[in-house]
Amino acid sequence: MKTTKMLKASAMILSLGLLAGCATTAQIEEVRKEAQAAQNAADAAYKAAKTAELDAASAQGTADKAMATANEAAAEARKCSERCSRMSEKAMAK
Repeated sequence: MKTTKMLKASAMILSLGLLAGCATTAQIEEVRKEAQAAQNAADAAYKAAKTAELDAASAQGTADKAMATANEAAAEARKCSERCSRMSEKAMAK
């Protein structure tokens, strides 16, 4: 008796498993569409990241040039300050 019930239960579970495991063509097509949409989103994100990377590199180049210009201006300001100090010292010595 127990064996018969177990066989029936096993057959029922196996049947349900097989039915649940079989996907229809429509379901497979839906999964393909979702996968394609995910791939398209990933491609767009990659393209945006590459654009951002190029923009960042350009901004870094501009910042480097600005820093060089600022350093040159600071050096010229120091030279001017030194000349002014020497001129003041000469004027005070007279």
